[in-house]
Formats: sequence, C-alpha cells, structure tokens
Amino acid sequence: MADITVNGRIKVKTFQASFLKKFPYLVPTMRTPDGRGIDNELTIAGARVKAVGEYKPSGESELSINGNLTVGGFEKRFKAAFGMDCELCYKSVGGKTMKTNSDHDSLTLSGLNAKLKEDGCQTITL
Repeated sequence: MADITVNGRIKVKTFQASFLKKFPYLVPTMRTPDGRGIDNELTIAGARVKAVGEYKPSGESELSINGNLTVGGFEKRFKAAFGMDCELCYKSVGGKTMKTNSDHDSLTLSGLNAKLKEDGCQTITL
C-alpha cells in the first residue's frame, strides 16, 4: 500500500480524500479546542492557526502515513508534525459519526479499517 504524504500546504479536504481512498471507513478530523469543526477548504497550516494560533511546525514538515501505522501512532505523529490534534472518526452501523478511542489505539489503520468493514460500519463520503 502506497503511503499518504501530508504537509502544511495541503488542504484539509485533499488530505481527507487521500486518506479515504486508502481507508474508506476512517476519516481524519480536526477541531478547534472548543469542539467546532475546521473548514475543509483550509490548508493544514491554516487549520492549525484556527485551532491553536500561529503555525509553527513542531517537528517534521511532512508526514508519511501507511496502513501499518497504529491509530495511536498516527494521532501522535500528526500532533508532533503539525502541533494540533487530529482524531480519526468512523460511521457506526446506524450511521452515527464516532471518534476512535483508546481501544482502537493499538490497531493498525488497515486493521481498524478492515474491522469496521467486518462489523458493518458505513463507508465515509465527504
């Protein structure tokens, strides 16, 4: 499986679309500290400005994501690279959008995507 590469110049919606091509049952979401959603038209850098203030990459300037990365590892690496939280979400069998939790953190992205499919969860469309 080819890697997904993300940097601060990519729009949130482009990142999400690339992610959904590889993992159709998972979508990365970014929110402000008060819980409001981030405009998908913003770049990752612009989203960070909305979420936590000025943009200063805190480590890597580019993040490479593949299916062998754990859910918890993805979330930690995203925060280290871009200085903001990125939570993975999925749609339950009934269509309710749910956040991943600590039970999912040790699963790989590919593993969780397959488990959600097996459990009858819904694919995500933007």
